[in-house]
Amino acid sequence: MKPKQIDYKEWHRFFKSIPDDDIENTRYYRHLKDAEWSQYLFPPSTHLIYGNRLLRKLKFDNSQASLRLWGYVLSEGERIFRARQTNMNIAAVMGDLGAVPPLIYSFKNVTAFYPDCLWWTPFLMESSVLFDEAAELGIGEESCFVRAALGAFSKRAYFPKPDISIGTVGATCDDMAAVISETELQGNKVHYFEHPQRNDFATDNRHLIDFLRDQYRQLCSQLEKITGQSFSDTQFFDTIEKVNVLRNIIKDIKSILSEASLNTMGACEMMNIEFSALSYYGDLDECILVMKNIRNEMKKRQIDKTGYDNQDIRILWVTPPADLLLLNYIEELGGRVVGSEYLINQTTTAFRTEGDPFEILAENHLKGSLMGSSDFRVKLVLDELERTKAEGVILSGVFGSSHCPYETVPIINALRRKKIPVLAFDVVSPGKKRLQSQIFNRMEAFMESLRMRRVKYAR
Repeated sequence: MKPKQIDYKEWHRFFKSIPDDDIENTRYYRHLKDAEWSQYLFPPSTHLIYGNRLLRKLKFDNSQASLRLWGYVLSEGERIFRARQTNMNIAAVMGDLGAVPPLIYSFKNVTAFYPDCLWWTPFLMESSVLFDEAAELGIGEESCFVRAALGAFSKRAYFPKPDISIGTVGATCDDMAAVISETELQGNKVHYFEHPQRNDFATDNRHLIDFLRDQYRQLCSQLEKITGQSFSDTQFFDTIEKVNVLRNIIKDIKSILSEASLNTMGACEMMNIEFSALSYYGDLDECILVMKNIRNEMKKRQIDKTGYDNQDIRILWVTPPADLLLLNYIEELGGRVVGSEYLINQTTTAFRTEGDPFEILAENHLKGSLMGSSDFRVKLVLDELERTKAEGVILSGVFGSSHCPYETVPIINALRRKKIPVLAFDVVSPGKKRLQSQIFNRMEAFMESLRMRRVKYAR
């Protein structure tokens, strides 16, 4: 089938052609035998019934691998509830964006999820319910979209009560720190994990590694108490090996995306893929299988030189947009998102596989996008620009987010010094159609300017 993007109705028709055996084989928590409920490849109407109304407006890649990815991502909430029903321990991880889960998954029968990632739920559901609930508790529109997590904790319908809530504070998102403190006031026990500020101009950050190593040891002690297990070096390195496999797959996928002659995968799918490195959507083993499937599909397209033939303007996207329509819209305008800087640099590099486990975790943690200077993140953007040969950059900030005002201007200035066109705007909340229309208009003008610029330089 020729690669293209399909709408909600076409997804329905495509689903009917998927062999029953393939549907039966898409299962999470495979270690639980005879768990017939663990299937996750469903027609899109199933996800719509759960309230994800935005699906009716989105475009999806027409491969079976992509639809399996969507089924896996959209079933995460159900997966966490199933974990509770099967007596697995549940860890809510907040604020660190992917640094802590490798330790959590080193314990058996434990799963992790990120309440932070519910920031896109109001957009998927086209509803302000979670934002309204957060506002009732004192965190309103002056804060980042992560305030949806507070609404979800309060509603108690989006995930079961965690056995442990790990709240990362310090050199991280101030808005999430406020959410964490509010969840504690609601009766959730929080284990605070201190995020030190990295000195990007120091020749030696050894003291920070030592500090983080101690933080991991303290967290490990808490996990031992909750699970009733002793920490095992063997289990840890087995987990690290799997995490490295996943990270390398994602690295391969991003390389294929930027190097192929045509666009081999949609921007929405790519964001789902990159975010899988945070908590593996609740099942590390199945996540690896899903991503291998995606990589195989994209590699085949690269070899066959097939892809979306109507997207040719290479775009680098900075800061993940909670509104997936923005990614779809840039593609409708002929854009091809070939690279990104989604604030999760700590999930991109492989772990060392020898040495002190807690020091290994600390070293990787210290590579985070947001725990140092703005110059550090500017360099990440410029490095990604060089790798992907993007023609323009889109920076989708979040009104109220503590880091966006401080990083947007330095990033824009650095790009302009390199004569790279950049469009910067704040994503607006669901329901603000007038403001969203203004953003769409700016995107249209930006893409037109990139086409004119291409013609100019071609002369």
